Amino acid sequence: MNISKIKNIVLKGSVMVFAITLLSACKIVFKDGDVKVKPGDGANTGPVSCSSQTEGVNWGALLTENCANLSDYNLFADPADPTTNPNSGGIPYDLSTALFTDYASKYRYAFIPEGEKATYSEHEAFEFPLGTVLVKTFAMPENTADREGNELVIETRLLILRESGWVARPYYWETTADATLAITGKSIPGMTTTHNGEELNFTYGIPKATSCTSCHAVVPLLAGPDDTREAIFKPIGPKARFLNSDFDYDGLVMNQLSYWALNGKLENLPADLESVSQAPTFNDQTDLDQLNGEELNDYAKAYLDINCAHCHRSELSLPEPLYAGPAGGSGLQVEYNRTYEENPGKFGVCKTPVAGGHSDYSADVVPLNADDSYLLFRMSTNDERHRMPELGRSTVHGEGVALIRKWINNLPSASCSPAP
Repeated sequence: MNISKIKNIVLKGSVMVFAITLLSACKIVFKDGDVKVKPGDGANTGPVSCSSQTEGVNWGALLTENCANLSDYNLFADPADPTTNPNSGGIPYDLSTALFTDYASKYRYAFIPEGEKATYSEHEAFEFPLGTVLVKTFAMPENTADREGNELVIETRLLILRESGWVARPYYWETTADATLAITGKSIPGMTTTHNGEELNFTYGIPKATSCTSCHAVVPLLAGPDDTREAIFKPIGPKARFLNSDFDYDGLVMNQLSYWALNGKLENLPADLESVSQAPTFNDQTDLDQLNGEELNDYAKAYLDINCAHCHRSELSLPEPLYAGPAGGSGLQVEYNRTYEENPGKFGVCKTPVAGGHSDYSADVVPLNADDSYLLFRMSTNDERHRMPELGRSTVHGEGVALIRKWINNLPSASCSPAP
């Protein structure tokens, strides 16, 4: 069973350079000069193992091994603390509007091999170089009103870009000493936190590695029985619109996109940040009553995008033609860069529910009547048949529900809206 960690959160953002260096896009060299991995041709020219002693990140193991312990990869200076002090120039980052996971706090890091860069994309997740590791640690605060206070570190999820593509590896912090690979997932009953003065008690779920494709994959819009294209695994969070905000790098407050570019980790970023899409900052302290109509629409679109659009999307700015999210065929397509006014039906307005279905709800979104909207019901229930998202939460995000409720009740009247 997990043991509570008591700490103050200090995010160390300065880029650190260690003796491990990337000599080229296809060779990783350790301090003793032995070539361990040549990902360019798949050759293994020397010993690579989870027990390799490295200064900084164990890139060789990350590229080839599914290590039993998180510490084997040497991602953090203190292997017992995945919330601060990343090795080898790992960059902490945050999202202006984040995916909800049972009120957990999240610590995100991008580890990009030295000398390599991510490539900016206007609407999609950045293109990352081979060897990139995206790390996200989930911790449950004792009280959500004090996220720098006591918390329980639960899991650390890795997305690793190997030669075969992205792979997901979840690690469970059963003790405070190290996290162990939980390839088949884990259910943790009796999880608690206090939110708005109320104690929440629920079963927290760590997804099995294969479940990650449910959210991270885009799938082909099948053109017929001979269409043999495969699903493509993609990161979700690191998009320009969610990183176009300030972050405190250990006392240096700076725009995240500018910081990545300045530190040689991002290329092709437009010189004018004003031209880069920017999602609003939404959290549990956001005062919805202070938002005007335009702002409310923007906040709602950003929330639906990060929480729903990885599944509920189709084509648009996807670089792969004729691909969609797993639920893109439902007709509900809520990408942030999709224009509501051009087709409100894509956002569920007066659209008959395709999946799930409930006799009390005839449309996904009924403008001016959130209580009759199936979308809001799915966000508000824990019934597994109707709950959305299907994975990743065991509690209802009250603040997210309040945002979407207010958005629906302020939408222009439509054919399915109640008579005035």
